[in-house]
Amino acid sequence: MTHTPTFLHETHPTALHRRNRRTQKLKGVLTVFIVLIVGWLAVFLFAIGQIGAAAFEVKDALLEVKRSAEVLDFTAGTKQLERAQKGIERSEHGFTLLENVFFFQVFREEFQSFGRTLDSTKQLIHSLTSLFALGEDVMQLAGIHETTVLGLTTRIAPSVSFEELPSGTKQAILERLSTASNDFDLLASRITITNEEVAALRAQSLAAPFLSALDPFLRRMESIGKELRVASVFVHLLPELAGLRGERTHLLLFLNNDELRPGGGFIGTYGLMRMKQGEVLSLQTKDVYALDSAIASQIHLDPPAPLKNSGVTSAWFLRDANWSPDFAVSAQQVAAMFEQESALLPPDSLIPASTHIDSVIGFTPTVAASLLTLLGPIEIAGQTFTAENVPDLIEYEVEQGYEERGVPYLQRKEILADLVSEVQKRLVKLPFSEWTSVLDLLSHGFESKQIALYTKQESMQKLIGEVGWGGVLRPQTTDVQMLVDANLGSLKTDPVVSRAIEYSLFRNESGKWIGRTRITYTHNGSFDWRTTRYQSYTRLYVPVGSQLIRMEAGVQNISATITDELGMTSFGTFIKVEPGQEQTLLFEYVLSESVVSAIKENQYTLSLFKQMGARDYPLTLSLDFDKTIKQATPAEKRSDWGDDVYRLNTKLDQDLRFDIGL
Repeated sequence: MTHTPTFLHETHPTALHRRNRRTQKLKGVLTVFIVLIVGWLAVFLFAIGQIGAAAFEVKDALLEVKRSAEVLDFTAGTKQLERAQKGIERSEHGFTLLENVFFFQVFREEFQSFGRTLDSTKQLIHSLTSLFALGEDVMQLAGIHETTVLGLTTRIAPSVSFEELPSGTKQAILERLSTASNDFDLLASRITITNEEVAALRAQSLAAPFLSALDPFLRRMESIGKELRVASVFVHLLPELAGLRGERTHLLLFLNNDELRPGGGFIGTYGLMRMKQGEVLSLQTKDVYALDSAIASQIHLDPPAPLKNSGVTSAWFLRDANWSPDFAVSAQQVAAMFEQESALLPPDSLIPASTHIDSVIGFTPTVAASLLTLLGPIEIAGQTFTAENVPDLIEYEVEQGYEERGVPYLQRKEILADLVSEVQKRLVKLPFSEWTSVLDLLSHGFESKQIALYTKQESMQKLIGEVGWGGVLRPQTTDVQMLVDANLGSLKTDPVVSRAIEYSLFRNESGKWIGRTRITYTHNGSFDWRTTRYQSYTRLYVPVGSQLIRMEAGVQNISATITDELGMTSFGTFIKVEPGQEQTLLFEYVLSESVVSAIKENQYTLSLFKQMGARDYPLTLSLDFDKTIKQATPAEKRSDWGDDVYRLNTKLDQDLRFDIGL
């Protein structure tokens, strides 16, 4: 067989053909793959773009919804909600397309979270639509139509006030609102769900276009949810408070927290308000001494022992009736005594009275000051009351100023009656658009325990207790602390007496678990017409079963009165603090078995109750559990993490709860 010189470089024709076919097939596969990749990328970018564009449209629509709500243009707001709903639907289409194309298993959780967030937002918009329908109904009942709403062009809200409406219209509006409580509850719940979904989604990259667009709206949702819960409670209470089912009589207690008492402050003045079908039928106020003095010879009730032993009074009258730190308990006592004293008045008496009280509302001058920030200065009898001076000016007028004006002693509090009347008139004249500010103000008053409500209507009282508006003491934690002062014969000294509370727990050398509470009183005042030495009957409430070891005032051991009440144990004693001096009161006791068990089971919880009417006190916690703390709410400073002691410096400005995981 012969060969050419280049036979080694020659390829058999069949092999060459096969190689060409493989090359062409590879190029074809590669081309198809590139086309698929390009197509996949195009669909991916299109889906992302659709989601992003829709999200920005939803954001714009929701911001317009907010503006419409601010000016009460619910019709325009409803249209913007429809626009937002369509935007969400386009986002869902893009999401579905993205889910089908972007099929990698690693992103399955992100897709599921994103889908839940879209669904939550859609449900949120649906609930907002229901609420706007409610707004439209109320506006129509009030006679406010689209032609009168200037909001979208001038940003001026309708100025129609509740006072300007006919009686039948007021009733219809209140009836409509009272049926909407479920709408408020549902929307608040959906806001909570949406916030939880968004929180879980924030760290996931696929959600970036959607969340970046919705953030301005979503970040506002948390506060909106809180406002809706407040509104929900108010509309639940409307039928009872407004007298929609018949006339209601409310007893108003002006609780002077400059003379602090267990139930909020000394009852120097009371008011009687009668309401029916949303109308205030009458509002009268009176010096409590006018009522107490009129029936003094006919009342023979023994006061609580500390009141009697202090020499403040030998008989128990309405003015001292709020002796319990639980406002509901005090309110029941107040209502019973008011009804009893009212029944003893002669038929021709001019003193405001009633033998039947439906509810009791107690509030301090702190609330009055807040109201004047909204209503503006009020001039009465040549005096201008402002948010800054109202507590001090009222006190001066009823203690000193009345003499300068030549007003008889028994009429010295008429200026307060005139002030209350003017506040009531201005409130009902407020335009509807400003009532959210009133709700915010009242909500803060309830939270800071400067106002509380009690009603004899059981279902309403249960709701009031659940939302914390009743000053009800319900220990729901294993450990509990509450400081309660009762100013007894110290004039109006409380504003110049500061308190600082320190609570610590630890295990002593013998292995017993010990609680130690130290209260430091500092008297920053002097002797004058308003202030004197501070004298208080002070009680510390702790869990039932706590055993007192010692109690000290300064360096002296003192005795205590130990009582079980309100589901707690209280240690009580009298203290005195001279002007310019400091006094430290110390309680040391063995922790109750329930608290010790909670520590051993790694489930320690603590409630710090604030006394109604009290000012804000500094609070220091130092809780040594003799084992490493794993988590805590509220959290300590990061530098304090990882040891056995929970340390926190905070402020007792409301009821507080602490959860410690061990």
